[in-house]
This record gives sequence, C-alpha cells and structure tokens, in this order.
Amino acid sequence: MSAVQSVILEINELLACDLSESALQLAELECRPRLHDASLSGSERLLLMRALASSLQAQQQHRAALRTTADFVAAARGQLAAAEVEEAARWMADMRWALGEHDLCGAQLRQIPRAHRSTRDWARMARCAAALGQDADAAEFFGEVLRTQPNAGEALAQAERSGQQAEEGHEGVAAWARAQALIRRFDYAAAAQELRRMGRRHGGSAALVAQQATCHAQLGDDRRARALFARAAAMDAGLFAGMGAYAAVLARGGDAAGVYALGRRLLRADSGRAEGWVAMARFLALAGRAQDALAVAWKAQALAPRLSDAWLAEAAAQAAAGAHEDAAAAALRAHALGASAMTYAAAVDALVRAGRLKDAFVYAREAAERMPRLPQALAMVGGVLAHSPESHAKAEALLRAALAADCRCADAVGALAALLVAQARVDEAVALIADHLPVIPSADMHARYADVLTLANQLPAAAAAYAAALDLNPDCARARAGFDRVDRLLQPPAAQESGEEEEDEEDYE
Repeated sequence: MSAVQSVILEINELLACDLSESALQLAELECRPRLHDASLSGSERLLLMRALASSLQAQQQHRAALRTTADFVAAARGQLAAAEVEEAARWMADMRWALGEHDLCGAQLRQIPRAHRSTRDWARMARCAAALGQDADAAEFFGEVLRTQPNAGEALAQAERSGQQAEEGHEGVAAWARAQALIRRFDYAAAAQELRRMGRRHGGSAALVAQQATCHAQLGDDRRARALFARAAAMDAGLFAGMGAYAAVLARGGDAAGVYALGRRLLRADSGRAEGWVAMARFLALAGRAQDALAVAWKAQALAPRLSDAWLAEAAAQAAAGAHEDAAAAALRAHALGASAMTYAAAVDALVRAGRLKDAFVYAREAAERMPRLPQALAMVGGVLAHSPESHAKAEALLRAALAADCRCADAVGALAALLVAQARVDEAVALIADHLPVIPSADMHARYADVLTLANQLPAAAAAYAAALDLNPDCARARAGFDRVDRLLQPPAAQESGEEEEDEEDYE
C-alpha cells in the first residue's frame, strides 16, 4: 500500500468513527502539502484533495472545502483525465448544494457533458431547478430521471406538483400530471387508463402500478385493485405509496391474514412510516381487538398527521368498538385531508351508523354530484334513503340504476337486498344476490347470500353458501358466525336440548 493510500485510509477510518476533528488535523498535516507535489500523479493528488475536502465538510466547513477543490482543479486540470474533472465537478456541486447555492450547483453540473450525466446528476439538477421555481426545467430534468429509473418516486411527485407546466417536459412527466389531474376530478376510470398507457412505457415502475391499483380501489373494483397492489409490492418490497389503500381493500374483503402480512412487511421495511401501522390497525379491528386497533391508529396519526389513511383506520377501529360518533369524526377528518370515493364512502357509512341520516345524505348527494359516472356514489344515496320508509321507492330506483350502470357494484347489491328484506320481500332478495354472485364472487357476497337464505328458511342452502364464503376467506367473521348459527338450527331438537344442558352443567361447574 502506498503512502498516499495509507493516509487516505486512515482519514476515512477517523471519519467513519465520527472523529472528524482528528481527521481534519491529519488531512491538513498530510494532504494539503502534497496537493502540488509534482512527484505524485494527478489521480493521487485528486484523491488527497478529496480526503481533505471530506474532512472539511465533516466539520461543516463547506466553503473552505469548495475553495480547496476549485483551486486544485484549476491548477491541475491539465494533469487530470476528463472523467476525473467531471467527478470533481460533482463534488463541488455537492458543496454548493450544502451551501444552498442552487443556481451555482446546477451550473456546476451543467459543465458535465449531457451524455455523461448520471441519474443522480439529473436528480440534483431537477431539485435545483425546482428550488429556484424553474418548473419547466425541473420537469425536463425529472423526465430524464424517469427515462433511466422509472421507479423514481420523487420524479413522479414533482410531476404531480408541476401540473400543467409538465406538458412541455418529458412525456412520462406530462402523462403523470394528466393522471393526477383526473384523480383530483374524481375521474378514476380515465386516470387508470392514463396510468396503464404510461405503464407500457415504464413497465418497471412499482409506483405507477400502485397508483393504478388505487384508482381501481376507488372505483370499487377490489379484485383488480388487489391484483395490481400485489404486483406493485412484488416489484418493490420497500414500496409505501398506496399501501394504506391496499390495507383498506384487504380489510374490505375481510382478509385479516392478508392485512397482517402487509403490515408486517411494511413495518420491517420502515417502522417509522405510518403505512405499516395503518395496516396493523386494520388487522386488529378485523380481529375484534378494537382498543388495540385504536392505539395503533393513533400511532400512525402521530407519525403522519395529514395521512387520510391513518384517520380511516381510526374510523374502522372506532366502528369496531361501537363508538359510531367517534368513527364519524375520524372519517370526516380523513375526508377533509383528502377527499376521495373511499373517504366519501367511509363518512357516509359512519354517519348512517351514528344515526345522522341527514348529514349522511348531504355527503352522499355531494359524492353523486362530484362523481356522476360512479355507480358507487349513486348507491350511497340510495343506501341512505333506504333507511327512511317514506323514501323506499326512490331508494330502490336509485339502487337499481346503479346496478344497471355496473352489475358488479357490490354496494348497490347489498343495499338493495337489505331494502328488500326490510320490505319483507325476502325471495326477491335471494334472487337478486343469486343473479349477481357470478359477477361478484366474493366471500362477503356469499355470506350476504347465506344471510338472506337463512331468512327465507332455506337452511341447507344457507349452510352451503356460508361454507363457500369460508372457502374463499377463512377469516370472514360474518360467514363464520352465520355458519355456526345455521349449524345450530339444523341440529335435531333433542341434540340442541342436550347441548344446552351440557352447556348449563359446564357453566355451573
């Protein structure tokens, strides 16, 4: 090992041990005198200069580090290879960035030929442009990042912030901006199509797939949403974007095991992010541990107080605890932070459970007005009206209109079946769900089917439907409770009495 390498190694070891003052003393003693030693090659002196500059930066002496580097490069440029000059430019750009000199940092990186700029160079240039308010340049530079690294979440986030400015930038940035604009207008179907087209150009982007999955979740297409979320998670194990919505979709389907697995994966990746705690709160609510779910949801809110998914998780936990007024407050807070089809649905459901039908109707009608092409929004209005006997006819008309628009609208099927049961039209409710089971073959729909079969006294068929629900999702609490109830009803009276006596004896003992 040469003397130069030995000195550099010792300085780096001191820096690694947080002994920056000692490192700087050694660098000043050993490196600075050798910077202009003609017996050393330009490459060796460059390494010594880098060690000295790193020591100065570790002591927050960025200006001194910059001056040392600039003076050295100016004096030794003729002895350095082009690649070494470019690397020195990157070091000086880092120092400019640390000093907050965004304009000079960008100018330093522009000295590197375009063909030689790395993804990191483009990202740093884009940040400089964004900090200076140069949106068109930021869009162009982040577009270059997307060309080489389609998973670059910061580039996609900048595209969203750029809005219409991105139209003149990279096509991927512009497409992302268009998709975000459609989402803000609640046009999730068009946004999903835009993201799908963008995905053909950037097939390796987990962020794009997760955003597309979120759009399908907002549309109520849980099967497609789950498939896309699973694909995005497989592409990037550290992905957090959209995972709160993924947890909500899994919870909506009663998949407690899936929610738990998602929460564990996210917490292993980064326990300081709120999304993992959101998933765990959803799991605990499904598991009937409402108080634990609330504690975890509050932790998620402490980590990310403006994350609407954290407040939706609290709403689910409060509902599981039977605190419907608190659930409504949490759902409305989530809606205020980021209105979406999912927050509208959560708010309306919580308000209905709290007995605040007028407030629920206001939000449901607003959802239908803002999302006129979304059948779920129409089903919200019909579902609220179904709770008032004088509005049954109008509710039925709205729910049937929602099903005519989308025969896979599970919310409309469930609400209409409940309305028919309330009107003692149980056979019609049975026929309704039976007609829609082939297109909505979920565990929840099988359980609903079994519920109305039980009311129609078709107990063997109800038991089979509950069993089908449990085959699809062994954790479906509705199906498990219903199956146990029907199983008891199917037992001979003598067996039931014997069972009751045994239970009484056990209780007595």
